[in-house]
Amino acid sequence: MNNKIEMNPNKKALGILSATHFMNDAYGGFAMPIMPLIANKLSISLGLVGVLVSISSMTSSFSQPIFGYMSDKITRRFFVFWGIILSTVFVSLIGHISNFWLLCLVFMLGNLGVGLFHPQASSLAAHFSGNKINTYMGIFTAFGTIGYAAGPFISAFLTENFGLKSIIWVMIPGLISAYLLYVLLPKAPLHGKLPVFIDVKKMIFSLKKILFILVFISIIRAIVIYSFHVYMPFVWQKAHYSILTIGTVIALFSFCGGISSFIGGHLSNYFGRKNIMIYSFLPAIPCLIGTLFFLKTIPILAFGLFVLSGFLLMSSTSVNMVIAQKAAPENKGLLSGLTGGFCWGVAGIIQTPIGFMANSLGIENILLVLAFLPILGAVSAFFIPKEYA
Repeated sequence: MNNKIEMNPNKKALGILSATHFMNDAYGGFAMPIMPLIANKLSISLGLVGVLVSISSMTSSFSQPIFGYMSDKITRRFFVFWGIILSTVFVSLIGHISNFWLLCLVFMLGNLGVGLFHPQASSLAAHFSGNKINTYMGIFTAFGTIGYAAGPFISAFLTENFGLKSIIWVMIPGLISAYLLYVLLPKAPLHGKLPVFIDVKKMIFSLKKILFILVFISIIRAIVIYSFHVYMPFVWQKAHYSILTIGTVIALFSFCGGISSFIGGHLSNYFGRKNIMIYSFLPAIPCLIGTLFFLKTIPILAFGLFVLSGFLLMSSTSVNMVIAQKAAPENKGLLSGLTGGFCWGVAGIIQTPIGFMANSLGIENILLVLAFLPILGAVSAFFIPKEYA
């Protein structure tokens, strides 16, 4: 690929990557609104719901830095293709499982597909974005987040109207998406010498300050989003809201987050990445608190604040990724895995103690404490070095 093509965005490649990102992340969001139904069907507690989320998240997220490192070394589309295949097939089976540990296995394999897909997809998207990386990485990230938003609505709609087993029909669009990816996505050539493991270690140690900041910020964001996604449906179900209502609210949370991911990436061109990071966290705190406090008295306001918190928290997602890739452009896949998947894995592990604490202390009380976590993200963003701001 010549320099001209490298500098100018490849819109066809970005289009198929973004569309497949939408499908892959839609499967990632399927389980959230129907988790109370799954818990009732299998007679499991909130603690075991947390275990289920943790196991599946660990499989997806901790594998991403490994797959990211491997994807930096090859040009084939192996990871993005087989990633969407695994996500499609196994997530579509969740409505047919009647055993907790078998459900854990299905979740693990489905989320392994997510781990395969994301690092190489992010790396390829950055490559094909050329000289407009802020804008097009924002678009790529937005498609994934909007897909994650569509997943809960689709699963809630199917479940409420046709039952849990109807989820299997969503396998069809995923397989079509995988075929189109295989046919239409070009290979991206490597630049220069292949990275070796010792270079990766040197890269991590040389960038330890910015990496620590970005990883910490990503973990804070992921814990808050993950916790409210997993446990708010139980709060809403207890308040007698329908599965379709729950799915719609979660969908709007992620949809607005996807839009804000693009907006944040675009605005960072004018206001700086650091400022976008800081101001994406602070206003989210009163929104999350209001989500809990106004549910019984002014529910429409509570739902609106929940959606607004998603818009705010996710507005710096693509900015976070761009800073990481700017710090080490020769290891984009690995950095995407560290600041993306690894951080969601840590947040996923934390869902187990959160679930058991919710059993004894109450879901609302635990979520109220977690609503203040974005303060740590905002404070950490102040320490981003000027060369990346």
